[in-house]
Amino acid sequence: MTAAFIQRLSILTILAFSSMLGKLHAQEKVKGIAMELVTSQTIGGVSIKNVRTNTEVLTDQNGNFVIDAQLDDYLAIESTGYQKDTVFVYDFGVKRVYLNKLNTAIELSEVVIERMTDSRLNAEIQTAKLAGKYADIGKERGGIRISPSRVFSKEAKKARQSYKLLVEEQQKRAIDRKFSSDLIQSLTPLVDPELALFKEQYRPTYKFVEHALNEDIKLYIMDSYKKFKSKK
Repeated sequence: MTAAFIQRLSILTILAFSSMLGKLHAQEKVKGIAMELVTSQTIGGVSIKNVRTNTEVLTDQNGNFVIDAQLDDYLAIESTGYQKDTVFVYDFGVKRVYLNKLNTAIELSEVVIERMTDSRLNAEIQTAKLAGKYADIGKERGGIRISPSRVFSKEAKKARQSYKLLVEEQQKRAIDRKFSSDLIQSLTPLVDPELALFKEQYRPTYKFVEHALNEDIKLYIMDSYKKFKSKK
């Protein structure tokens, strides 16, 4: 057998073993804390419900909760006086769930955007996209007419800036979920600070992870790790 074939076989064996370990540790305790989006104050009595199992817990007076979940589960979040939300479980790190009060407009900033749940982020992207549109539909002729006042208004400009920040955060999260520390450590012996350095140097592009399968990501990590080791 050629060296290339043996190397490929070894990689596939490792990938299969890591997948088996993932299934063995599928069910975990997910810990988190519920907080107010703008002020960061903790919220007690928040309902956290696993949509798949219907298991429900309430946050304590300090906003803390623990609930059984597995990867790819959804947690439904509800609390009186706050907008309903949903959290996607993509790892078992501590979840900081930020809720926005009912009928309260969100003043977007990088900090606030980073705190948003995925569902809130998606909703804000659609809102900003609609608010920043360049054209109006012309009813009398059935065509499209450009509205200069709308194009150059402060509101439209602000909406387009917000839209850009929101999409950048959405893409960042997509990369973080596929190029996760848990996955990297299941395939390599890396720990911090080398793990952080590796993630910074070999962070993939959104264009790659958007269409990459899980096995593609694993092969990318192992190939990148070989390059990382050779530079030491």
